[in-house]
Amino acid sequence: MLTKDRHEEYTRLLLRDDRTCFSSSLNFMRLLERITGAEPYYLIALEDDKIIGALPSFLKINEKYGNVLNSLPWYGSNPGITVDPDYPDRQQLKITLLNAFNELAQEKKVVTSTIITRPFELDLELFKNYSKYNYIDSRIGMITPLPKFSNNIDADLMTMIHSKTRNLVRKGQKSGARFYHNNSKSTISFLVDTHSKNMKEVGAPPKDETLFNEVTKIFSYDKDYRIYIVELEGIKIAALLLKYFSKTVDYFTPAIVAEYRCYQPLNLLIFNAMKDAAERGFYYWNWGGTTLPSQEGVYHFKKRWGSEECVYNYFTRSYGDISELLDQKEETILKEYPYFYVLPFSELNNKEKSKK
Repeated sequence: MLTKDRHEEYTRLLLRDDRTCFSSSLNFMRLLERITGAEPYYLIALEDDKIIGALPSFLKINEKYGNVLNSLPWYGSNPGITVDPDYPDRQQLKITLLNAFNELAQEKKVVTSTIITRPFELDLELFKNYSKYNYIDSRIGMITPLPKFSNNIDADLMTMIHSKTRNLVRKGQKSGARFYHNNSKSTISFLVDTHSKNMKEVGAPPKDETLFNEVTKIFSYDKDYRIYIVELEGIKIAALLLKYFSKTVDYFTPAIVAEYRCYQPLNLLIFNAMKDAAERGFYYWNWGGTTLPSQEGVYHFKKRWGSEECVYNYFTRSYGDISELLDQKEETILKEYPYFYVLPFSELNNKEKSKK
């Protein structure tokens, strides 16, 4: 387990891997702890008293249906396993951490445990062979490799994206809208309110305002996150919250005023934020997970930004008799285990279509 005196060493291990995402960071773990109320367990591998591998996880206590262990909870949180890139037998190190995760699950008497691989994972067969799973689920991760910053960054980005997206970016540029970033109270309020309206328009639950408040308390502005804004004639018309860690930018929360969509402010935001990220030395733009066919429109939007697909998996193991869980409805599972992945909804006895 990770003790406080090893936090800096833990972070150094994460930063040695260019493809480590924000969901691996200790600040994100702190956010999860406050939002979910669950208990964190950091599994670490040591050699000569040096951290050489890590697998973070969270335990959800539920006395009614049983405890659940995730690595990690929250939608799209998929840090996977991080290992020292110089360690000679990285695969064996991952197996050791997978075994430790399964031992922790049994020690905590969970009904299910889920290992979630990261989008960049190259050893998927290893997870299939050693996670001892009963169920497997998947999401489509989408990553845009950012061009190296230069005087030609605008042209390099335009070349990378789809012709339709290029035209939308140009339309946004011609609108005369102003682009900037800050974390003022008015900016945060605009992001929260507009995001909530956007989600209600599509019948989806918005991120809770508490989440955004905790982000500003835990994360360091400019280092861990930025909030970008587009203004037209002094009126805020779009916002975008991004998270930063190692060499990856995470696309977290977009928001756009419906009546200004015709000006393409979100495309303008993304284009300029990508330029900023390239200038700051970031290599990857992580769009997060996408589920088909339910998010086909979102998939095509991300695809046209030059993104590459990288599937990540949910390996779920059940312990003992879980028939009571399988007899529940999706709504019950979501209520009893908020933010946690319990099992694929397709396995429920009521056979309702998954909404997750």
